[in-house]
Amino acid sequence: MAVPGLAGCNVQVAGKKRPLLRHVPVKAEMELIAERRTDKQGIPENRREAESTVFEERLNLKTKGDLYHPNFLLFDAALGLGLAQQRFTTDGDLDGTSAFLNEYNLHGQLLPQKPYPLTGYMNRTEGLIPRQFLGSLQTETDNAGLVFQLRDKSWPMTFEWNKTEIKQDAMGRLASDFFNRDSERFGYSLRHDFSERSHLNFRFDWDDISQRSSTASTDLDQKRYKVSHDWIFGSDEQHQLNSYVSSLNQSGSFDLDVFEWAERLKLQHTPNFLTNYSLRWVDTDQRNFTNRELRGQAGFEHKLYESLVTTGNIFAASSDLGEQGDLEQEGGLLGFNYTKKNPLGTLVGSYVASLTREDQTGGSGTGIVVDERHAYEVTDPTPILLDRRNIRVTSIDVWDSTRTTIYQEGFDYFIPTPVDGRVRITVITGGQIFLDGSQDLSIDYEFLTEPEREDKTKRQLFRLRQRFENGLSVYYGHERQDETIRSNTVSIAPDEFTINTYGAEYANKGLLLLAEYSEESSTQLPSTSKRIEARNNWRLDSDTTADVHASYHWIDFGQPDPRELELYTLGTGIFTRLKDRFTLSFRFDWRNEDDSVFGNTDGLRVGSELRYDYRQLSVHAGLEFNQLERRDDELGSTFLYLRLKRAF
Repeated sequence: MAVPGLAGCNVQVAGKKRPLLRHVPVKAEMELIAERRTDKQGIPENRREAESTVFEERLNLKTKGDLYHPNFLLFDAALGLGLAQQRFTTDGDLDGTSAFLNEYNLHGQLLPQKPYPLTGYMNRTEGLIPRQFLGSLQTETDNAGLVFQLRDKSWPMTFEWNKTEIKQDAMGRLASDFFNRDSERFGYSLRHDFSERSHLNFRFDWDDISQRSSTASTDLDQKRYKVSHDWIFGSDEQHQLNSYVSSLNQSGSFDLDVFEWAERLKLQHTPNFLTNYSLRWVDTDQRNFTNRELRGQAGFEHKLYESLVTTGNIFAASSDLGEQGDLEQEGGLLGFNYTKKNPLGTLVGSYVASLTREDQTGGSGTGIVVDERHAYEVTDPTPILLDRRNIRVTSIDVWDSTRTTIYQEGFDYFIPTPVDGRVRITVITGGQIFLDGSQDLSIDYEFLTEPEREDKTKRQLFRLRQRFENGLSVYYGHERQDETIRSNTVSIAPDEFTINTYGAEYANKGLLLLAEYSEESSTQLPSTSKRIEARNNWRLDSDTTADVHASYHWIDFGQPDPRELELYTLGTGIFTRLKDRFTLSFRFDWRNEDDSVFGNTDGLRVGSELRYDYRQLSVHAGLEFNQLERRDDELGSTFLYLRLKRAF
């Protein structure tokens, strides 16, 4: 493409002479990044310290245009060249490294207006990932792919191919860790509309994944098939039937086969009454664990005027667990939601009652759970309760939400002694999970099935809230669970609890005040908690906004794992436009945690950034400071950065 463009080759298109290759003027962008990071950790007698200084310089060139005619070939092209330099010192060892940065991005679409356009792309990105007490990781990502479409009115379809290579290597000689991931995908999708009310979708994906790191390696071959059909019917299009079939075949490091078929039906009998039904079949084979489950459900929803909504459903499920036996489940739920305006404001209430029964028979064995998700919040010290019973504690692996980082027991989390087969995970303040912030944790583990077990569980949930016209709300919540367990091999204490919660909340414009008291009587982990929060957001003037928040949370866990915890948080932030071209932001957060198990933890986080943006020039300068002290252990970091970007 470049040769005829530089040679000035011209062609005749629609009787007019034009260059064979036409593009807009090449635009340039220069970027400079300077970062300095200081880390320290440990007690005064044995403290680790590390310093790193990183420079990145880049020149980016980009353009776009067409070949012969815009309806023949459109393209975007970008090229980036640069240099990265690092000076890293840890515990007295000095390391200096430099590396070239080569980036590009090519994207083209052939015959974009035709019913059969072809899109191709190739791109490469490089960068550095800073780390504590280790040199930066140099990361390279190469991506290439093709997308071919057939824009048929009746049977539109898409063919896709993509190949991605990710490489991460320690920059320097003081660390030897690495991470490589190669993945290749072929995809095919098809859509057909039998009518305006009937739609069919089909999707096939074939993935070949190879992943290597300094600690583990994984090879997976995955094939996924998905077929879905949506049908809307009825004289007023008030009914709907959704059908879904999927299949997953995975081989390699982890063998897995999953087949799923589901039907969902909704019938709107009157404007205020509807029923819904579902039927689902799942066949799973994973290592030495199998599960063939058939589950059916039927429910209804009824609206009485605008005040009361009643819902209910019943379900039944039968599972063949192979060598682990059989599992039968049935149950039901009835719920009421009530909303009523009154002279004082609005009264909102809800009540839900459910009953479930599980009956497992057969032989004993080991089951496997992969990627069980649990939400973690930095401000919530409540332990994470895993779903299964009788878990093999040594088999537990805790990952981040992307499943690329595995956390370490004793450093990032700890596991108290299980109570009646129930396992809880407590996040350690100052560990990597805590530093990563709020996220979903992905947890893998093995569990032992019981030869014979019968479990009956009754749950009740009641909520009542009165909202007053002035912004004040008072509320009460009651939750209760009664459980009966019988097993012929082990004695299991039922998981029974009663939770009563009382609270008051005031919200007006940007101001929020909250006070709450909760008491849980439990056969597993009783607790009592008090929580007070205050938050305010306001606009000081047309160019400045600010916020402040403070909270106190006290929680006392009873036997069998007594633990008392007091958590104080305080924070403030401000954002202001100093002039038309300057903006300043500042953030301050303080946290103090007094834990009867881990002792006192005091943390401070400060961040500030000054930005200058004018036409094609952008300058960002910032400071981030983190300090965390737990007993005699101190963890701190200071991060300074300057990022300059100039476009031409």
